[in-house]
Amino acid sequence: MKRFYVYLSVLLLGVAFSSCNDDFDTPPMVVPQAEHKPNITIAEFKAKHWQDANNYIDTVKEDEIIHGWVTANDVSGNIYKSLYISDGTAGFSISINGTSLYNTYRVGQEIVINMKDCFVGKYNGQQQIGYPQYYESGGVWEATFLPLATFQGIAELNGLPSASKVDTIPLNISDLKTDAESLKKWQGRLVRIDNVKFPDADGVNTFASADATTNRNIEDENGNTLVMRNSNYASFRANMLPLGTGSVVGVLSYYNTSATKLDGGTWQLYIRDASDCIGFSTSTKGLVSDPWTVEEAIAPEQAGKTGWMMGYVVGAVAPEVSEVKSAADIEWEAPTTLDNTLVIAPSADCRDFSKCVVVALPQGTPFRQMANLADWPEVLHSKILVKGTFDKFMGTHGITGNSGSKNEFQLSVTTGGVTSCEEKFEGGIPSDWTIYTPAGDKRWYTASFDGNTYACITGYMGKTPPYEAWLISPALDIKAAKNRILSFKTQVGYQGPTDNFEVYIFNGQVPFSGTVTDKINCTLAVAPSTGYSGFVESGDIDLSKYADGTYYIGFRYTAGSASNYQTWCMDDFSFGVVPAAATRGDFETFNNSTATATYGTYTTRAGWTATNASVLKGGATDANPVFTFIGFKTGSTTDYAMACNISGKSTDPGKLVSPELEGGIGKLTFNYGYAYTETKGVSFRVDIKQAGAVVKTFTVTKEDAVKYTAYQFSEDVNVKGNFTIEVTNLCPTKSTSQKDRVALWNMTWTQN
Repeated sequence: MKRFYVYLSVLLLGVAFSSCNDDFDTPPMVVPQAEHKPNITIAEFKAKHWQDANNYIDTVKEDEIIHGWVTANDVSGNIYKSLYISDGTAGFSISINGTSLYNTYRVGQEIVINMKDCFVGKYNGQQQIGYPQYYESGGVWEATFLPLATFQGIAELNGLPSASKVDTIPLNISDLKTDAESLKKWQGRLVRIDNVKFPDADGVNTFASADATTNRNIEDENGNTLVMRNSNYASFRANMLPLGTGSVVGVLSYYNTSATKLDGGTWQLYIRDASDCIGFSTSTKGLVSDPWTVEEAIAPEQAGKTGWMMGYVVGAVAPEVSEVKSAADIEWEAPTTLDNTLVIAPSADCRDFSKCVVVALPQGTPFRQMANLADWPEVLHSKILVKGTFDKFMGTHGITGNSGSKNEFQLSVTTGGVTSCEEKFEGGIPSDWTIYTPAGDKRWYTASFDGNTYACITGYMGKTPPYEAWLISPALDIKAAKNRILSFKTQVGYQGPTDNFEVYIFNGQVPFSGTVTDKINCTLAVAPSTGYSGFVESGDIDLSKYADGTYYIGFRYTAGSASNYQTWCMDDFSFGVVPAAATRGDFETFNNSTATATYGTYTTRAGWTATNASVLKGGATDANPVFTFIGFKTGSTTDYAMACNISGKSTDPGKLVSPELEGGIGKLTFNYGYAYTETKGVSFRVDIKQAGAVVKTFTVTKEDAVKYTAYQFSEDVNVKGNFTIEVTNLCPTKSTSQKDRVALWNMTWTQN
């Protein structure tokens, strides 16, 4: 108990003491004072040590002391290892091998620098305070980053930061010349450029991509442009580019890689943070995400405005019409006579020319190639987005200034396309593939391992979740393809709680914008507990149900905010590839090499198509759809054959059609038989066709055929050139149910 009272007494004494002494003096603020006094202006210093060479280094041998107030630092991450200062006569950049410089050298902080025995030079055209470095490939000395400790030893802080000391100089882009006097005057200056816009601003584009520093031009009303450099490490990297017109503040730099030419470089602007973009619009109207309607576009107040408009294609200007004055001047049906214009209306059934807009389809451009009604009548009545200037054209409402590039129109239907595509990504993501990133800052890229290159996507190291990133194939003309099989491989690494990977087929220029966006059922890789899976085959995906036109294949990655992410890889994309000339039908690839008793349409990898058919297979025992009488593939004693089983339903006769085959046909041979109870055996016709016309035909009828018995057909055809084989069930009982079924397998032929 005595110990408790002692502790309590000490505690109470401490409380009493502190309660009587709670009014302490605030420590005085220490204001830094530089010991050195400036004796030369920045403008004088720059001129004295200027050399026209784009790379050089010079040692300051005299007592030269400059000073300036910090105009820009690395606070946002957009300016890397550098400070910019100005004393009112000129600006200067200082390269320093240090980060978080803004903690000490804040904007408005005066710095006094004793330059004796220090270095000034250029790096690729930009004059700066730095440190010597020899560039071996160029054979020149240049200025690189000054060691941080060295800079701290020569630079003194003077006073407290004062934003009022920072001078911002008004500038017109046209003022930026590349002669020596202009370079000395403007390099390193903090400037303000008024009445400019970002041509790339579309409501989607950000200041920089996630994986690289990005150039974004600013443009004045006279069309003069200046490059703005935006780091992918900047805090504002993922901010949407400002819309409309405003002012931009930033520091000027210059970049020139020429070994001899002083004026062969580019002026560049670095903003300090997003607030350096002033007075821009927050409205999204007229962007691709918020387009004007046709009614809005033709309103008088819209004249001369540029943006996106959404409407419906209703026709094209008729031949020999130079001014649209009536409905008779428009062809309202497709295909049209001419391919050089479109007429766009507020609705698909509009026929009032005064409510329509005319747009030209520039010759030789994607717009004409993909959207004209002479070649693509399916575009008629479809939704369309067009970018341009709303102005008079051909005597009526029009859109002018559209260059015809892919980024200035969007169709809700797909046209054109290739009939086959093989891509292994060995040269990176090809230009005819589309990287589409509607959410987040993660994009598809390519990587290599063990000599193999493939396409990849991951949420790892992303800054702006959630993520949605697409890799989209070229347009595929499934209708005209000789083989409609799609295949690819996937691989996945690591565990991610929010990652999702899907494959889609769609017929708009971007997913969910057309009439079809279907998820494809396929085999995808499964992530192991650690590391990567192997590459997994998707299986043969039959796209015959989309044979009505042209579609895209899109690989979609999505993920939310998480502490870890998966990495998905895709490789060996293949569509429509017809194998080299064969003398055997590849029936073993029907239905991804899987037997099925379900009747439908099936296509092999080489392009054989069976309609109202099932797929049977040989086996050791009879267990529908596997039957012993089908047996093995020709020439094999271990691999069972697969059979195309065409139905004799009279209202929908089963049929087998080959792709176009090369090399001519001599003798045709195959096995046939039936696996189910039939009352009149089998009866079918074999047609050999060239250019769609039957050149040879054979009928096979065997009423006494026995169930579970294999028969052989063999016939000398002797046709030269390309050909197709068609087998049609003749439905001997004329039943409206699935009867008179006949299976065919081991189809081979000799070339002629």
